[in-house]
Amino acid sequence: MKHYLFLTYRMALGYGVDVAVSNITGNLMRLGHRVTIGCLEKDGHHSGLDVRLLDPDPTSIMRLIEEVGCDCVIAHTTPFFEVLPLLDPAIPRWALEYGDPTPEFFPLDGAERRRIKETKIRDCYPTINGVIAISHFIRADIRWPAALVIHIGCNHVPDLGPKGVLDFDLDPSARLNVGTLMRLGQGESNYKGNQLFCEIAEKSMEQGIPARFYVMGRGTPEDATFFESKGIETHLNAPDDQKCDYLRNLDVFISPSLWEGFNLPLVEAQALGTVGVAFDTGSHPEVTPFVVSSTDEVITLLRRMTLDRTLLYRHSLLSYRFVRSRFSWEKCAVEFLRITDGDCKHVDKLSVAAPLRSRFMNPSSRVGKFFAALRIGGWKYAMAQLAGYLARRIYRP
Repeated sequence: MKHYLFLTYRMALGYGVDVAVSNITGNLMRLGHRVTIGCLEKDGHHSGLDVRLLDPDPTSIMRLIEEVGCDCVIAHTTPFFEVLPLLDPAIPRWALEYGDPTPEFFPLDGAERRRIKETKIRDCYPTINGVIAISHFIRADIRWPAALVIHIGCNHVPDLGPKGVLDFDLDPSARLNVGTLMRLGQGESNYKGNQLFCEIAEKSMEQGIPARFYVMGRGTPEDATFFESKGIETHLNAPDDQKCDYLRNLDVFISPSLWEGFNLPLVEAQALGTVGVAFDTGSHPEVTPFVVSSTDEVITLLRRMTLDRTLLYRHSLLSYRFVRSRFSWEKCAVEFLRITDGDCKHVDKLSVAAPLRSRFMNPSSRVGKFFAALRIGGWKYAMAQLAGYLARRIYRP
C-alpha cells in the first residue's frame, strides 16, 4: 500500500477541484492506501481527511514528505504544479490537470493566466513522471497529447433513482422548472455564461414558454439582485445539503458555461435525474447527451419538452443513465492507481496519440464533436448531429 501526497490550492466548500480531491482521497483510503493533502487554505468542511496547510515551496513539501513517508506526489492546482520539477526526482511526481479557463475570458489578469499555462507546458510537464487529465478536452486544451484521461465521478450525490412519469406535470400549460448552479460573482461571469442564462430566461418569457427560472450559487446580495431583476429566482449561499433537493426538483438544468474541464454541476444534476443541457463547448460533449450551439436551440428544446412532457421524461431518463453508467469515483480511483503504478496500457489507447489522432478526440473541433456524438449515442445520434450542423451552415442567414 502507498502513501500519496496531494497538493491543491484549497480544501473548502463550493469548489469542484476540492470535491474531486476529497472523493479520490476517500476511495483510495477505502482501498487501503494513505493520503495526506497539502493546501494553502482550508475551511474544515472536508472532515476525516488528513489536510495540512502547506507553503508551495520545495523545502516545505520535502519536509512533509519525509515526515509522513509519502511514496508519490500529485499536484492538482497551481502553484504546486510549478514546484513539482524542484522536488527530489526519486519520488514519483504527477500533475492531475483540471485545466485553466481560456485567459481571454479574464480582461484583468488574462496575461498572468496565460503565463501560468505556458510555464506548465515548458517547465512542468516535460520534467515529471506524467500528466493526468480529467477529460479528452482538457488533454487537448493543455496541448499535451501524452496526458492520460481519467473522468472524475458523480456518485458523491445520492442515487435517488431515475424520475418516473408521475414526477412530471403532464399538463402542457404547467410551467417547467429550469435552473442553473454557478458562482454568481463577476470574476468568472464571462466564461460561466451568467448573461447567457439571463438571455435564455428573457427570450423564453417573451416567447410565452411556460417556465420558471432559478439560479443557485455563492455570491453577494448585489450579485443576486442582477438575476432577480431579470425575473430569475435566486438561491444565494444555500447550504450544501439543499443543493441535491434543488437539482432534483428542477425539470431542466442548463449550463450556459463557455468553458469547462468537466462541469461537475451539470453531471450532478443528471445524476439526480434532471435533464442536463449545455453548449457544445469545452468538455460538454463528453458529459451530457444534450449539447446545443446557441441560446435559440436551448429555447427550441425547452419548447418541445413543454409541449411533449413524455419527451421530458425520456430525456430525464437518458441523462440519468448516461452519467451513472460512466462516472464513478471508485472507477476513477482504480484508474488513478493503475496509472501511477505504471500500468497505463489499458487506460487509454489514444493517450500517446500523434497530434492528428489527438484532433479526433478533441471535442472542440468539428471532427472531434462528431466522434464525441458517436461515442455518446451511436451512429444515428452522430449523423443527426452532423445533419443539424450542415443545415445550420447551409441555411445560415
